[in-house]
Amino acid sequence: MAEFESKLPVSGGKNHVFEACHHVVKALRASDNNLDANLRKLLTDLESHLSTFGIADTKVEDAGFSEIKERFKEAVKKIRSWETNHSTILEAGLSEVNQFFQALYDVQSVLVGFKALPIKTNQKEKDVYNQATVALDIAMLRLEKELRDVLHQHKQHVQPEYLAVSSRRKDIVYDESFVSLDDEVVVEASSHEDDQQISDFYNSDLVDPSVIPHIKAIANVMFACEYDQAFCEAFISVQREALDEYMVTLEMERFSFVDVLKMEWEDLNGAMRKWTRVIKIITQVYLASEKQLCGQILGDFESISTACLIEISKDTVLSLLNFGEAVVLRSRKPEMLERFLSMYEVSAEILVDVDNLFPDETGSFLRIAFHDLSKKLADHSTATFLKFKDAIASDESARPFHGGGIHHLTRYVMNYLKLLPEYTDTLNSLLQNIHVDDSIPEKTGEDVLPSTFSPMARHLRSIVTTLESSLERKAQLYADEALKSIFLMNNFRYMVQKVKGSELRHLFGDEWIRKHIASYQRNVTNYERSSWSSILALLTEKNDSVRTLRERCKHFSLAFDDVYKNQTHWSVPDPELRDDLHISTSVKVVQSYRGFLGRNAVRIGEKHIRYTCEDIENMLLDLFECSPSPRSLLSSRRR
Repeated sequence: MAEFESKLPVSGGKNHVFEACHHVVKALRASDNNLDANLRKLLTDLESHLSTFGIADTKVEDAGFSEIKERFKEAVKKIRSWETNHSTILEAGLSEVNQFFQALYDVQSVLVGFKALPIKTNQKEKDVYNQATVALDIAMLRLEKELRDVLHQHKQHVQPEYLAVSSRRKDIVYDESFVSLDDEVVVEASSHEDDQQISDFYNSDLVDPSVIPHIKAIANVMFACEYDQAFCEAFISVQREALDEYMVTLEMERFSFVDVLKMEWEDLNGAMRKWTRVIKIITQVYLASEKQLCGQILGDFESISTACLIEISKDTVLSLLNFGEAVVLRSRKPEMLERFLSMYEVSAEILVDVDNLFPDETGSFLRIAFHDLSKKLADHSTATFLKFKDAIASDESARPFHGGGIHHLTRYVMNYLKLLPEYTDTLNSLLQNIHVDDSIPEKTGEDVLPSTFSPMARHLRSIVTTLESSLERKAQLYADEALKSIFLMNNFRYMVQKVKGSELRHLFGDEWIRKHIASYQRNVTNYERSSWSSILALLTEKNDSVRTLRERCKHFSLAFDDVYKNQTHWSVPDPELRDDLHISTSVKVVQSYRGFLGRNAVRIGEKHIRYTCEDIENMLLDLFECSPSPRSLLSSRRR
């Protein structure tokens, strides 16, 4: 084969009839219509013309001409033997492959033989020479078909479980009231959970390795015969089609700028999530494998190998880049932060892969486009992060939050912050030059984690400080001091629990946790003082008369009823905190009431005692349950 390739000359013909035939064959290559029929007609005409030469009946002056003629006739016969065979030459076996390539060598030998002879004016010799040129065209058409068929039949597919776009948590739906991000939405997991799976497929074989030598042989022959453009067009066409099919398998649609700008958030969120997965697969797996394939087949023609890779990939690559460009034109809303961070993180990660894919000047436009998009995603992610804090600060309420429970702003912010430690390195990089006031002064020591004073940690604490300020403003809307304390207690406790129970602990630090535990405990104390101090004061007697004692007992029952009616509609969602409040309140109230009755029950008289100690104890358990039917309203002991 090597000898064949080294001997192949530049072919050409001068006779206008055969030149016309030559151009017809080249035209056929540009069209897939009626290819087999046209091939059959050309070969039939060619054999018919050969049979009328009469060269066998003429005494040839040059003995070499007869040998060339015989080799030529056998070569045409071999080529024609494949005109109605729709299978690949490769399927016929190695022997048949070698015979076909030998036929090509023999056809080219006709051209070589004529060039070695003195210039002849014999028309028949010219006819043979020109027919050799046409035969070469026909053989090249057959090899081009062979190339397409072999690439189609021996392409290899990535396993379906690898292609699946994973979803590790529920999608976030955003509205201006921050009401959508509930506790059950957040399932902490690494965005890099599939990285090892992707790396396992680096440089996967897109075509069965066993047929690579055959394809390379086709390339070498067609290039040696100056049919390199035909080879490249066929190769690019098939591989581009395979890439398009791969994108369909990945379920990644091609969106226009307008499509992206008009998308509803639910659809855009899914498309952005899919984009981060697909662009990694395409750059790190598929195109890396495509480059490997181009190198295996066209490694001897390096610049052409690079050009083919670019032509195969550019449409798909640019469509992915255009999606990213369109996304950064969207407004910066809080719900988009995580998606922006994911897209930026992936875009930055694959830059090395992109540089390796397109290292030459011819691929510089793709390299530059990737780097530009990564920079835009970085800027957009940073701006969206900073705007998140502004959105919290600007969230105002016109009325107090019902029942003093956990405000939806608190839930949204803390659950959203729980998603961000996954992007610690990325956010530290993006925020390192942006100053922010911090509620915790920097400390050093063995018990202080460096992460506690990282750029990201400072910014997260600043966000929570903004949240605290917003909650303090919302608390001022309550007329009841006790309910104000319940509201702050609930929300500060919720923040502490979210930090303690997640990776946020390493960022906020133990000092922040201790400080905020103390804060909600102060609110517990404030609640007990506001709710019960004046009521319990009624149970403090000083040599009171019977009438005064009865008045004290009556006023206590009325005051207790008032607290009960109100606070059974208050909310303490945390069951542990609610139990603690029940216990601490019961200890203070029931014990005081039991002591009061123990000292004075006989003097007061049973008919003037509205509630027993057991009644009070049971009723206290109804507080903070948001009960629609307070037990006191149904009490059989009511007078």
